[in-house]
Amino acid sequence: MSDFKRTGGCQCGAVRYTIREPAQETAHCWCGMCRKIHGAVMVTLSTVARASFSVDKGADNLGRFDSSPPVHRRFCKSCGCHLFIEMDDAPNLLEVATGTIDDGAHPGHAADKLSHAWTGSKVGWLEIPDDGLVRFDKQGPGG
Repeated sequence: MSDFKRTGGCQCGAVRYTIREPAQETAHCWCGMCRKIHGAVMVTLSTVARASFSVDKGADNLGRFDSSPPVHRRFCKSCGCHLFIEMDDAPNLLEVATGTIDDGAHPGHAADKLSHAWTGSKVGWLEIPDDGLVRFDKQGPGG
């Protein structure tokens, strides 16, 4: 068993989680839905195996918003913090809002597993930096 461990949670501390395996990939998502949910021009999501993820505190405080079939967004009912996404078409995976990992810890995957997704949906007034990352006009490599 790996000694990999990342913890995280919502802003108010009502919900806490643990990830026990490195993320498979991480993408900066530029889609309109993520912009609205997070109130930001883009959000970073890390794909993790569901079996490596546990809600350790506050499972009963998780709300669910079905933003679009088959996507179910999970958030803290107390502070509204968006924590992770469940997907009907990928039941063995979760997309964790990377910014909710404690202390900004790296999600643990190799550097070549970082990308930009849904770049075709980005806001027109902001250019994506020339950071050398792979860009996907729509969904990233995992989807």
